[in-house]
Amino acid sequence: METIQQQIVAMQEEIKRLREELKVVKKGNFDTITCKTWNVVDGDGIERISAFTNPDGESGVQWLDKDGKMRINASTLADGQASVAWYDKDENGRIMAGTSADGSASVSWNDNDGKERINASTHPDGDADVRLFDKDEKMRITATTFPNGNAGVAWLDKDENQRVGAGTTADGSASVAWRDKDGKGRIGAGTRADGTVILPTQDQNPPKKP
Repeated sequence: METIQQQIVAMQEEIKRLREELKVVKKGNFDTITCKTWNVVDGDGIERISAFTNPDGESGVQWLDKDGKMRINASTLADGQASVAWYDKDENGRIMAGTSADGSASVSWNDNDGKERINASTHPDGDADVRLFDKDEKMRITATTFPNGNAGVAWLDKDENQRVGAGTTADGSASVAWRDKDGKGRIGAGTRADGTVILPTQDQNPPKKP
């Protein structure tokens, strides 16, 4: 039977061995680390970074603040989508950027209520647009370029009816048009590629007042 002294010596040797192993871990002399989930904690043991993969093909990395709230999330999906999202201190998504499997890409900005206010996108067919929304998420301004060389800007009212539109075409023409609340053209002016000026015109038969 081991004496107490022998047990103490054995424990001291085990502690010495564990200390040597810990030195290797602290140095981080690893060529490759293979795992399904990887978590990094701060000095208080709070998880701050997490990297993961899922059986469905998703993979991602998340960054958390000192309160454990997610602030950045980057992920890829099995269907080809990829995105990065930034969150405020209340974990409301504020900025999202992503690409889709069809080749489109977009960036959107949300207000502190989580409502989308700005969206900028490109599409596989060559379109590119920027859209601005009001606090009720109604689109109020949109600017678009098309693959055929045309470009335009439209202003919409609170009911999302287009009221003013301005644009240029690939042949060099340019125009501005105003519409009433029913979407009917009321005033228009422009220039043509040949230099012809289209003077402002308006509907000569406006609806009669009741």
